[in-house]
Amino acid sequence: MSPTALAPAERHDLGTHGRELILDARNIAVDFKVEGGIVHAVEDVSFQLHKGETIALVGESGSGKSVTARTVMRLLTKRARIGKQTRITMDGQDVVTMSDAQMRKLRGNKVAMIFQEPMSSLNPVYTIGQQICEILHLHNKISKKEAMERARALLEEVQIPEPAARLLQYPHQLSGGQRQRVMIAMALANRPDILIADEPTTALDVTVQAQILNLIKDLKSKYGMAVILITHDLTIVRQFSDYVYVMQNGQVQEHNRTEAIFANPQHAYTRHLLASEPKGIANPLQGEEKTILEGRDVKVAFTLKRGGFFKPGFFELVACDNLSLNLKRHETLGLVGESGSGKTTFGQALIRLISNQGGEILFDGERIDGKDRGAMRPLRSRMQIVFQDPFASLNPRMSIRQIIEEGLIVNGIGANTRERVDRVRQALIDAGLPDTILSRFPHEFSGGQRQRIAIARAIALEPEFILLDEPTSALDLSVQAQIIDLLRKLQDEKGLSYLFISHDLKVVRALCHRVIVMQYGKIVEQGPVNEVLTNPQTEYTARLVRAAFEIAA
Repeated sequence: MSPTALAPAERHDLGTHGRELILDARNIAVDFKVEGGIVHAVEDVSFQLHKGETIALVGESGSGKSVTARTVMRLLTKRARIGKQTRITMDGQDVVTMSDAQMRKLRGNKVAMIFQEPMSSLNPVYTIGQQICEILHLHNKISKKEAMERARALLEEVQIPEPAARLLQYPHQLSGGQRQRVMIAMALANRPDILIADEPTTALDVTVQAQILNLIKDLKSKYGMAVILITHDLTIVRQFSDYVYVMQNGQVQEHNRTEAIFANPQHAYTRHLLASEPKGIANPLQGEEKTILEGRDVKVAFTLKRGGFFKPGFFELVACDNLSLNLKRHETLGLVGESGSGKTTFGQALIRLISNQGGEILFDGERIDGKDRGAMRPLRSRMQIVFQDPFASLNPRMSIRQIIEEGLIVNGIGANTRERVDRVRQALIDAGLPDTILSRFPHEFSGGQRQRIAIARAIALEPEFILLDEPTSALDLSVQAQIIDLLRKLQDEKGLSYLFISHDLKVVRALCHRVIVMQYGKIVEQGPVNEVLTNPQTEYTARLVRAAFEIAA
């Protein structure tokens, strides 16, 4: 069957359910000028959206989903060139031919967008209240007091606790889930007709993910909005969308009603996506291995300020409450829990990226909790970290070669430039990337591709231990499976040990030997992965398991 038969320009159900057509996109094509030629990011994509429904654009990283959505919002870079045949009709007007002034009136008013990474989208130097009020003032003539009151009401609507206090806080003072709720509040500020949600729950833990998606669903019903949901998570698509467009290499390969796609996928790529779930289990450990990393009664506390400027009060927040951990060579130990449970803080304390206020930390039998930065430097090449957010962890001004080679230069690895470049190329290949991207920059890659670059940077140094902080949260399912296989392969070949911090219990089940469950800075449960996930001993663990596996069913 030809691709056009599976993906005609018009929907299979167009005009059959009596809903008003609110957006009609035809023949979207976007090219980017890059060094050495032109990249065809999107080619001949057409889709339609009716009032009050949710359509999903699904596909792997780099398939053109986000570029398609940004074309609708006209938020493309100067390097982008929209095709001459492209027509995007909204309210009877073609978005492509609108002036910049007309687009400014449209954005945030008729159509709004929630971006993938809220920390990159929120301005760190303005309070939450100031940022929401800015959007309200842009499209409405209202007083400062009235805008602030509406901002408070919006935060209340998206179920943020203590909304009045949050208005005075800055983005870094909120958790990932709360930041994403702020982004939703900003998007909904002027009651748009269309909401574009670009991977709105990618970096959130399973329980918060369910809350955010149900919130969007409730608000959609309340205001009759239409939603374009961009995601690589097919579980979300099945639960929340009415119609699905499957994208690959900048083209729509297949589209149909959600139930039809899942019941009878026609295209080979759609079948591949539906079959991509983290599978398998960790390779069993051979014999008794030595301990490479140990934490004994580790305590990490932060002194926080509350109260006003004239009457400040201080209190201690204990993020890690006397925690102990033991990681063997060749072992993968999972650290799971909701946002704010202390997982990342504990992991960073164990490799001395932040200081601990109590307890002992040993690496390969040597105490490191008292070492300063200089004393830790010889150990840094032996321990590496892959951060959760590839947007923030890659220097935007450095090329891919410079990013990966930097660690080799600092640690004196490689006899000369040629040998280092060979190592960089091999690391990219090991991470599932082409070795022809050395001169490109991070902004030229999708979120999933950036995370693979971060993994390549870590493995280039050939460490003994890697702290993996949510390394697969930004990756689509099939790439997750590749990364899991890659991490297993590297572990077998190089004897690596991993401390794997995650909220995705499906990935934890596939990759980890043991798992530690954290809540409010304490360990509530630990043991072999299969035992903990199949027979949880605490209600908290059982809730995490239900959110990951049963709600997904």
